[in-house]
Amino acid sequence: MSSVSNKKVTIGFDRYIEMQWIDQTAKWVVQGKTRTELHTLVDDYLSLYVKGETSLRKTKNVLFGCWVNDTEQNQRYKQQARDLWTSVKNEERPMIHWGLAMASYPFFASVVRQIGRLNRLQGDIHSKELQKRVVEIHGDTESVRRAASRLLQSLTQWGVLEQLNTSTFHVKSCLYSTDRKLLSWLAVSPLLCSDRARLDVAEIYSDPAFFPFVIDNQLMKAEANEIVEVVHQGVNEIVVRLN
Repeated sequence: MSSVSNKKVTIGFDRYIEMQWIDQTAKWVVQGKTRTELHTLVDDYLSLYVKGETSLRKTKNVLFGCWVNDTEQNQRYKQQARDLWTSVKNEERPMIHWGLAMASYPFFASVVRQIGRLNRLQGDIHSKELQKRVVEIHGDTESVRRAASRLLQSLTQWGVLEQLNTSTFHVKSCLYSTDRKLLSWLAVSPLLCSDRARLDVAEIYSDPAFFPFVIDNQLMKAEANEIVEVVHQGVNEIVVRLN
């Protein structure tokens, strides 16, 4: 069963995002910059790379959606991300971006889940097949197609995917961590992007949305995170829900 239902969701993550842009945003947030300061800093920074007032604003919105904006549901999760940023290794920080993108944008989670499934099935990811799956879930609109394409471009720039030709992508590298706190935090992201009140931990650990990561399930324990509650259903079934 999918962690995200097949109903239409707000796209949100609809721009091409480079890793250095989201890295820099994270650094300013962790430094404690105010929201007003962040608007100015990110605007000035992005203006070097993004042309056009509308494009700049929409790109900033994606970055703010991941690292700055929060809701009652994900506020504690995002605070944990800020705390983790200073304790994990530099090479582990993309995992934090990934978890925040999933928790903030169900569309991001849905698309990367489809990429993960295609990777499991056939190794390579063909953009037309991905587009077909995405529009079946979210509707056959130009905005959905464009957002999926930009997400593919972003993941290629992040080094997660390698573009073999105009329409074929391959998983380029897998990130690895043994940080129990980081992995347990990451495991909560499918719950935050789901419209379901609770998820089976076995389903979380096998989520294809985590395709870029080599994860030891003995270290990835969603139930170890204080923002979730463990609910036992049967002898061998452990379910978690948000506190």
